[in-house]
Amino acid sequence: MATLALALAGCASKGPQGYGAPSAQQETAAQAQQQLQNAQQATQVDNAQTYLDLITQMQQAGQWYASLAHTEAFEQQYGVNPESRLMRADALRNTGQVEQARQAYLALLQGATTARARRGLGLLYASQGQYGQAVEQLDKARQLNPIDANVLSDLAYAHMLDGRLAAAQMPIMQASQLAPANARVQLNMALFWLASGNQAQASQLLRQLAQPQAKGALPMIDQTSLQTLQAQLASVRDAVRLRGDSLPAEASAGAGAGAAVSSAPVLPSVLPPALPPVPTLGTRPEARATEALPETLPAGITRRILLSEPPGAAGAAPASPL
Repeated sequence: MATLALALAGCASKGPQGYGAPSAQQETAAQAQQQLQNAQQATQVDNAQTYLDLITQMQQAGQWYASLAHTEAFEQQYGVNPESRLMRADALRNTGQVEQARQAYLALLQGATTARARRGLGLLYASQGQYGQAVEQLDKARQLNPIDANVLSDLAYAHMLDGRLAAAQMPIMQASQLAPANARVQLNMALFWLASGNQAQASQLLRQLAQPQAKGALPMIDQTSLQTLQAQLASVRDAVRLRGDSLPAEASAGAGAGAAVSSAPVLPSVLPPALPPVPTLGTRPEARATEALPETLPAGITRRILLSEPPGAAGAAPASPL
């Protein structure tokens, strides 16, 4: 009897089992289940971000129609979020769906998406030739993020297309210094120098962009970039002539050492003849030395904004249209 009592006491010392307080095994199982759920949620988030990154790469490569389809697929699978809505708006803008893009951007004018939505609206208006409205939206985006070189560059270019060189000077100078490795920003800087008559400064900058920044690297610009730059220079020249605007002499004094800005509204129509030939991607090495910038532009090049978004291909950054 004493032995049985001791055995019963030993069982009682283990604490309640079953429907009472959970056993150690039950607690361990619950913790394991919670960890599994956390891992599944983390995996879903990682998959969603990976999908968004893939859509971003599509848009950087100019695959706007495909990115629009994948944005819809993403939202069906993971739900709508601010990033996917911005990507959808950008895709709508770049596939010519103007009103749908405008409505999409307007719906994002709140919270953390406001600045990017303002920039999208600015680029949308600029693509329609509504430069006053473009400047208004891009300047609001600049106020929300004063150090965004992409916004500053787009704002300067919209001013230039509106024929306002003096207004373009401050934002393009800021953008150029904030983003020295951004090819599109630097091309807009070169465009400003050319439009304001400063051939020497423009030539120096273009030579730098045409040289590889590191051993084995491609130059920041290629022949296509220069052709588009030449077409845009003609557009800005026409806009300045129509408005009768020019860069004030006192404003040009701080633009850079040796700046010789012409007050004449007639701007140069060709790139500086001293510009060295820039190799075109895919050409044979032995053929590159003979390449030169063509004096006439290919048919079909129109006035469009130099996007500050990263190029799709690595290396040289052609001036892709909006």
